[in-house]
Parts: sequence; C-alpha cells; structure tokens
Amino acid sequence: MKVRLNKDSYSEESKRSIGHEFLGSEYKDIEYVCICGKRDVFKAEEQKEDYEVRKEYMWARRVLCRSCWRECRKLKFELTEMEKWYSENKNVALQSPEFLKSWLKALQRYPGFGKKADTARIEFLKKALKNT
Repeated sequence: MKVRLNKDSYSEESKRSIGHEFLGSEYKDIEYVCICGKRDVFKAEEQKEDYEVRKEYMWARRVLCRSCWRECRKLKFELTEMEKWYSENKNVALQSPEFLKSWLKALQRYPGFGKKADTARIEFLKKALKNT
C-alpha cells in the first residue's frame, strides 16, 4: 500500500536531518522482523501518523511487533511508576524485598526489547537486596 507523504509536516529535527530533502513522494508498507522473531509490517498509514502527526524522528524504524511494543510500553509504564513510588517512599521501599525484587526483574527485562539497560539502577537494587 502507498500513502502520500508531506515532508513539510515532519518534526524540525527531521527537517534538519541528512536525507530529508531526498524523501520520496509516498510511504510504502515496510516488512520487518521483530526482535522476538515474528514478521510484521510497518504500514504506510502508520508511517504517516508517526512522522507527520506524532512528529517521530524520520529515520526511526520499527523493531518491535505490535504485541512486543504493547508489552514494552506496559513495562516502561511500570518502571516509571516504580521509580516514582521509590522516590516518594525510599525508607519503605528499601525495606521491602518484594518491591526491590519486582523492580529489579522489570529492569532486567527491559533490554530484551532492544532498550538500554539501566546498569546503575540494577546494581543499586542488587546491593539493596543484599542489605534487606
């Protein structure tokens, strides 16, 4: 499938990017393989939405299928909530092995989605667990 491209609607960052001036006139479906091994398609309409409406960077490419993407977003939300709860309840959190183990497990799963590991926080949690 093909969808008309409007490069004037791209983010300012994308407009400054090398290659912006060489963009074609339309989006085309792009097949890819997720990091889990599942084949998926980055549909032309989704590209238009991502780059022109949501202003994602023009060279960003999909690496996660829809189910991995949903799982990754859920995990990212959980990590944000855990970090927030920890910062508001440090003394309680540091005395809760259940919370620390859960947080550590979530942090260790995150790189499985192609994301950067928070090695400093992981080491901090391992040490905190030893002290409980």
